[in-house]
Amino acid sequence: MIDERRRHDLYTRVAETFGEQEADTLMAHLPPVGWADVATTSEVRTLGVELRAEMAELGAQLQIEMSELRSELRGEMSELRSELRGEMAELRSELRGEMAELRGEMSELRDSIQRTVIAASIASSFSTATLVLAAAALV
Repeated sequence: MIDERRRHDLYTRVAETFGEQEADTLMAHLPPVGWADVATTSEVRTLGVELRAEMAELGAQLQIEMSELRSELRGEMSELRSELRGEMAELRSELRGEMAELRGEMSELRDSIQRTVIAASIASSFSTATLVLAAAALV
């Protein structure tokens, strides 16, 4: 394994033998780490295939989870819809009951007003008859 001291020694010898510019060129083409740490083209391709497979698996899992969430959401929405319909039916029934009660009260009020008007009309008629009889008695 080549360490930094050995790399420096190599640079120094190449510079002494060929010159600094050539030593710089040679060192620029050597990897900064050992050759065992440099990935080959086939290793990079293999990693690419593995990454794509992993991404496809994650995508499939994500689609499954989204489908499950969609199903749960539809179920909850259906349940809420049913609850809302039930509550609306209850309110409709209550409203109809209250309207029937109000109609009954209005009918009673109308009957009471009619009786009052009839009684007042009769009283007025008696008053008029009394006045006519009193006037006739005076004549």
